[in-house]
Amino acid sequence: MEKIGEFSKRCEATVKTLRYYDKLGLLIPDFIDKFTGYRYYGLGKIEEMRRITELKNIGFSLEEIKRFCDGGDEEKKRQMIWEKRRALESAAANTAKALCELAELEQKIDLDASKKKGEKTMGNKFNMPFENDEDAVGRWEIIATPEKKEDFDPAKTNAKNAPFEEIYFLPDGERYWGFGWTKGFLLITFGDGLLCPYEIEKTAGETYMFLEHGGEHGSQTWVLRQSDKKRYTKREIGRSDDIDLPFADDENTLGKWSSVDFVREIEDFDPAKRRWQDDLFLCAVEFSQNGEARQFFNRENENAYSVKWTKGMLLEQSGDGNLAPAYEIRKIGDTDYMFLEWKSGDYIWGRRKPGYYVLSREKNG
Repeated sequence: MEKIGEFSKRCEATVKTLRYYDKLGLLIPDFIDKFTGYRYYGLGKIEEMRRITELKNIGFSLEEIKRFCDGGDEEKKRQMIWEKRRALESAAANTAKALCELAELEQKIDLDASKKKGEKTMGNKFNMPFENDEDAVGRWEIIATPEKKEDFDPAKTNAKNAPFEEIYFLPDGERYWGFGWTKGFLLITFGDGLLCPYEIEKTAGETYMFLEHGGEHGSQTWVLRQSDKKRYTKREIGRSDDIDLPFADDENTLGKWSSVDFVREIEDFDPAKRRWQDDLFLCAVEFSQNGEARQFFNRENENAYSVKWTKGMLLEQSGDGNLAPAYEIRKIGDTDYMFLEWKSGDYIWGRRKPGYYVLSREKNG
């Protein structure tokens, strides 16, 4: 067995951390000398420490780690993993929304600069001039994601592991959401951005695109099948809701509501297990009389965005299309919570089911 100082070096943890873990009952020494108070750790504790570090790195609190490592019901462990996955998905959704908006802002700046110079460019940070490819224009469905092109067989069922169902190549390389293109390349602006080379081939009456996707999780090939060659516009391919609705009052809605969580499904919310109180993009919504409302995107209540509302939904106008996110108020315990649909680019362009911001009424609201 090793003294605590030697064990801390082996585990790359401080002595203070090991003593704290012992106090919590999270990592208990194999032996404590009752005369000197020295802690001793056997080799078996290395694996326990490794497990604690792994769980901590993926977002588990020390209390959750203790419950997870205490053994017991395997189903409870699966439930904890499922809840953590949900929380991470919610965080990813918020991050994706912010990244999309940054990409759109960057696009507008670059496009304005290009227009001043009289150039036709993709308007992206790679600064590639746009070159047309009529064979690429249209709607493409992602049907497979083999490791390499040669693994794809159109006569067989192929596995698909991609975050999107379809990609549009708009005329003149026009960008939408997180996508742009020029001849031979698809630009994906999510994250740090990817410039993915593509090849187009026709086989057995179908047109396929083989896209080399070198993301952070390794290289793979995306196989896309052309659904049609229609020259879509950005407005045509985005979802847009009907917001031409008469105002219907709802006294229970009035006041200011602050975001306390984000969930994929309403039933996922647990007031005792809030995950994202300090990391939420939408911070608050204030409902006023006569259908006026304001959304706030920082805790200082600056940069308010004016929208409309009617009973059961907000009514928003934007350049990407009109949106009508629904809300529902539920009383849990003694607190009223509002569950507000979040219709981001995932909903507009990705056609995914929206998640929900969870808001609680401010006491002075």
